[in-house]
Amino acid sequence: MRKKITIVLALVFICGCSNPVLDIWKADRLVRSSAKTHAQAVRLYQESLKHLPACPKKDQTRLKLAKLYMLSGDYPLAIKELRLLETSKGRMLLAQALFKNSDFTDALEVFNKIGDKGDAEYLYSYGQTLEKNNLYDQALRIYSLIRKDEIFGPKAQGRLGTINLNSGQIAFAGVQEETKKAIQQSPGEEKYPDASALYLLCDENIYLTEKDQLISDNHYVIKILNDRGKEAFGEVTLTYDSTYEKLELVYARTIKPDGTVVTVGDKNIRDVSLYMNFPLYSNVRARIISMPEVTAGSVIEYKVKVYQSQLPNKKDFSTIYWLQMDEPILWQKSKIDVPASKSLRYKIVNASYNTFGFDMTPKVLQKANRKIYSIEFKNVPQIIPESSMPPMARANPYILFTTLESWGDIYTWWRDLYRDKIVPDAAMKAKVGELTKDKETPEEKLKAIYDFCAQEVRYVAVEYGDAGFEPHKAAEIFANKYGDCKDKAILLISMLQAAGLEAFPVLISTQDSLDLQEDMPTLLFNHAIAATKLSNRIVFMDVTANTVVFGDLPLGDQDRETLVFFKDHYELVKTPLFQPEHNKLSTFMKIKVNDDETIQAQREIVALGSYGALQRYWLKFTMPTLIQEELQQKARSFADNAVLKVYEIKNVDDLDRPVSLKYSFTAPQYFIKAGPIRIMDQLASIDTTPFFKVTRRYPIEFSGLDLQEDRIEIELPARFAVKYLPPPVEVQTPWFYFVSRYELVSEHLIRHHFVHETKKDRIGVSEYEAYKKSIEEIASKVNQHVVLEEKK
Repeated sequence: MRKKITIVLALVFICGCSNPVLDIWKADRLVRSSAKTHAQAVRLYQESLKHLPACPKKDQTRLKLAKLYMLSGDYPLAIKELRLLETSKGRMLLAQALFKNSDFTDALEVFNKIGDKGDAEYLYSYGQTLEKNNLYDQALRIYSLIRKDEIFGPKAQGRLGTINLNSGQIAFAGVQEETKKAIQQSPGEEKYPDASALYLLCDENIYLTEKDQLISDNHYVIKILNDRGKEAFGEVTLTYDSTYEKLELVYARTIKPDGTVVTVGDKNIRDVSLYMNFPLYSNVRARIISMPEVTAGSVIEYKVKVYQSQLPNKKDFSTIYWLQMDEPILWQKSKIDVPASKSLRYKIVNASYNTFGFDMTPKVLQKANRKIYSIEFKNVPQIIPESSMPPMARANPYILFTTLESWGDIYTWWRDLYRDKIVPDAAMKAKVGELTKDKETPEEKLKAIYDFCAQEVRYVAVEYGDAGFEPHKAAEIFANKYGDCKDKAILLISMLQAAGLEAFPVLISTQDSLDLQEDMPTLLFNHAIAATKLSNRIVFMDVTANTVVFGDLPLGDQDRETLVFFKDHYELVKTPLFQPEHNKLSTFMKIKVNDDETIQAQREIVALGSYGALQRYWLKFTMPTLIQEELQQKARSFADNAVLKVYEIKNVDDLDRPVSLKYSFTAPQYFIKAGPIRIMDQLASIDTTPFFKVTRRYPIEFSGLDLQEDRIEIELPARFAVKYLPPPVEVQTPWFYFVSRYELVSEHLIRHHFVHETKKDRIGVSEYEAYKKSIEEIASKVNQHVVLEEKK
């Protein structure tokens, strides 16, 4: 014993009495001793509870055990013990334990039953629970009860100030001089009659640290001009991915027309999951700010920082800066600040729409070991939409920045993320065996597995990247029967693998998103699909579209550059733009006009390609009563007071066969009467209303190529003769092929054949005048009626 003491004293003498190494050694001993003592106390309490009869002593012992659990953070164990107590102290502690365990709903129920009679710590936990349940007014009342406590009194006062709106008495209190000047000098609605608001300032900055962490610092000052602006900007939604991003709202406030500043409090802010019913994607969140006292003439100002702790591939990022927005921008400035060692490239895209003379070339400043890329624009006009214009991603000039050197970098990175997820488990293999047991060819197996993934696994519409770039395991998606685009693609590939078939993931930007720039590798995709090789050709598969047949693609996926992840290499491959006959809508209608001029009619519609997908979706997911009512309305578009008789739907759930719809109806009258003359409703017409503009700023874009073909037979009563039959019209243009042809088959039978084939999916601005002229010329010839006359 003396020897040990001597060693310790020697150690103190050598190291000094305040030596940190010795302090750590002492602390470690205390921790070990404390943990051991804690475990012994728990065990003794547990043993005593087994033998004590029901009595106050037992309740006191259980309360002590629960407190011990709470002291060590074992809240579930504390809750289990406290639920067995009916004493007031036990219930108070239960409420606090539930709160600390994040069981806010259960905690609130217990707190409400007890009420506001408790110590300061209890009341503070009660107030916090009310906040978590968005009951801010009640929380304010509870916090106001905590005043004199040295620890919780100041905390409660802090929460009172944070929750409440802080209205400054001094005009422009806390507002920077630059912002104040911009507000005071800002114009009103009379200068911008089309605008609902003005972006007085958009200051967006990105800072890349030496450790490849990204900090975004954004400041917005927006003046509300009218009720449209109130509706559009009254709620500010900030989305982020909580996996690697932390969002900090620096401040948010409304500056009233008289300069009074109303600061947003916590009661005006809620942070929610965007996919509450889908726990796989609970990391996709939104901070929603309800701006207070927003009126015409007021200004909303907010500043937000986003800290991204890890870049997607841990070293690279891509971003864009748009030139225009949906409202005018009076002042826009942006900076990207990166280490000098980081290669940041940029490209100006959609430059042809920059008709305002803005210099979009970033200015580059070398500063110490940093490079700063900056842009600044003033008085940028708003985008005025035009009908059938391209998506903003192809009509708005922007600057694309990226640090990625090659598409190979993306290929290597994402392949490593998904490779271990493509593992079919026993349940998946059994399902694949069931689906393919009577299938002989690879194509038959592909179709069967594709149909299952498209129709039986729900699609959760989370854009690629929003829920993290890494897909979930195929077995997890199969078990849950839901997934986002990348998850469903990985599931399809895994199930095909189980069937001995090879398929590959594909990253794609859909038609409403950014065009892939071959010379600028980026991560700015918004969708993931799959591809396979069949008879030496690539077949793309999008199982997020549950009414699209195998071999087809949704319109948004067509004619898009993609990044295909083959087993040992990547390729940039364009998806097909299906030809008009692929997207075909065929109708046949037969009308029999009786002697009393009532009619019986039958109509059949067969839809293929994109028409088939849309028709199938409508028939599959619409309430039967609403389908019947819409068919009734359609029947009345052919004849006044028509009555739907029967309808028949075929092949809605069979993706291998065209969806078919037949219905019949009767009507008391078909013709328009003019004495002995009868005028038939137009069987073909051309709508010229979309082409009222003399010139356009933007091209016309159709979602795809299509072919519509209608055939109508009309059987006439014997007492009528055809007085006038419109002449045939057949027009071939670079943009479409059009036919409208009437034929008098016999004295009492008229046939009409209508064809409209879209040959180009884009009408350029330079083509618009000629296109418009051809449409108007055809309309004058086609918009005619068949005229009948009673025989004498």
